[in-house]
Amino acid sequence: MPTLCFEENELGPAIATEVAKGGRLLDACDDVDAPVDFSCRAASCGICRVEVLAGGDLLAPPTEDEREGLAIFATSPAQRLACQTIVLPGPGLIRLRWVSDSP
Repeated sequence: MPTLCFEENELGPAIATEVAKGGRLLDACDDVDAPVDFSCRAASCGICRVEVLAGGDLLAPPTEDEREGLAIFATSPAQRLACQTIVLPGPGLIRLRWVSDSP
């Protein structure tokens, strides 16, 4: 089961959680009140961008919707949309940092 580690930011403290069966990153964030902001939850706004610092191989490749959103909002190839990203089952560590557009 992968462990998700979110870095501390202006939304809250660092937090870690295990994702027993994999699944949507959005659900894992909601379950532990992760310091990641969400708005549309449909790959339209880019508010939920996270930078994958480690463990990108434990995430499913972006879907077409996510790729389209990332083409508009992402500034780094390491960024993903938390509302669209799927965590794969299996052991490992995924380190994430929320990408804030605030100065």
